[in-house]
Amino acid sequence: MANTIEGSVEKIGESGNLITDIAIEHVADLPADDSVTIKFGGHETAGIHSADHGQPMGTLVASRGSSGFLEIEIVGISVAEMLGIKAGESVIVTSS
Repeated sequence: MANTIEGSVEKIGESGNLITDIAIEHVADLPADDSVTIKFGGHETAGIHSADHGQPMGTLVASRGSSGFLEIEIVGISVAEMLGIKAGESVIVTSS
């Protein structure tokens, strides 16, 4: 049975990352693999990584951000500009 956490993009960070209203405590135990999906604005990524994930440039990543909330970024690129995502966009985390 899948578990779902629903939230939204609370604000856009300085580097164009999406900062959600989903506190990292709610996703602390979720793995960085494809058993977890994060959907937002018609896009999807898998797994929730640590803030210092070290993923390669151009990778779409969800992480337990230094903000204390789930963050979504494209490494080295403004995800907000690249994908046209704005504050208020729905974010759905599903884990199996």
